[in-house]
Amino acid sequence: MNLEDIEVFLQIADAGSLTGAARELHRPKATVSHQLRRLEEEIGATLFIRSANRLVLSNAGAEFLDHARTIRRACHRGLDSARAGQKKAQGTMRIGSTGEFASNLIAPLILHFARHNPDLRLDLSVVRSDLLLSSRGNYDCLLYLGEPPMPQVSEMTGRLLGRFAFGLFCSPGYLARHPAPAAPSELRQHDLLAYQSAENIAPWELRKGDEEYGLHPQTRLLSNDYWVIKLSAIHDYGICFVPKFFARLEVEQGLLVPVLPEWSSREVPLYALFSSHRLRNTQVRDLVNSLTQNFADVQTYLYSATAKADYFR
Repeated sequence: MNLEDIEVFLQIADAGSLTGAARELHRPKATVSHQLRRLEEEIGATLFIRSANRLVLSNAGAEFLDHARTIRRACHRGLDSARAGQKKAQGTMRIGSTGEFASNLIAPLILHFARHNPDLRLDLSVVRSDLLLSSRGNYDCLLYLGEPPMPQVSEMTGRLLGRFAFGLFCSPGYLARHPAPAAPSELRQHDLLAYQSAENIAPWELRKGDEEYGLHPQTRLLSNDYWVIKLSAIHDYGICFVPKFFARLEVEQGLLVPVLPEWSSREVPLYALFSSHRLRNTQVRDLVNSLTQNFADVQTYLYSATAKADYFR
């Protein structure tokens, strides 16, 4: 029995379609389909049936699912045991991340780890949160922004890497044409630039000490990309609500200024998630330790076209 065929079966079960599985596995749909047929021929049973434009497990597929997961866990444990005595990290590590701040937060953390593990090949995939969780079995480690949903990840071990808060920002040019808000309630009188996830517009939840204020922004501009939102704020389109570290460099350069700086969001967590049976994997453990140790420093990472050769050495 081919282990890759089992991985394909598990991915189809998670994604609910050949197309979704092919996307997560970075393989042509025809290849995924061929591997599924090969596994079904070897088992002698149909593993999926089509229902409402989705592939759902047949009775035989449901019976095989737990065994397939056990096979994958056994392979992982075997690899982890074999690599335990290695002095240098080698092979390939697959990391999955949510994409909101991959450039400014995730990438610097991963690059620091890569610099200290030159013989290890890192495969970093940036995907939506729902797709990331549905394909979690394909990764050695997930970097998940926000509180992980339970019980979906109950079989995984989580390590809190750190937290960060959002703040309000706009350009000096915008303030030259609009009076600065003196209280959160006055934000409704301004042009607001908001983030929209796949589900809805993210609310603005502000705090100052024991005071709280919630706002569902009526926006001038809406985007599912925080870079678009920040760039729009820089070019005088309105007030944005973004992580403070994400606007730090622009504030230092005078491109953005804080608005109502005493108000900010609750802190948002970033977690490393990995399968509990991978606890003996030294590479996963080293990665998580590296991410935790460098989380605070990475929020001041200089994101620019010019790299600093000695950064994070």
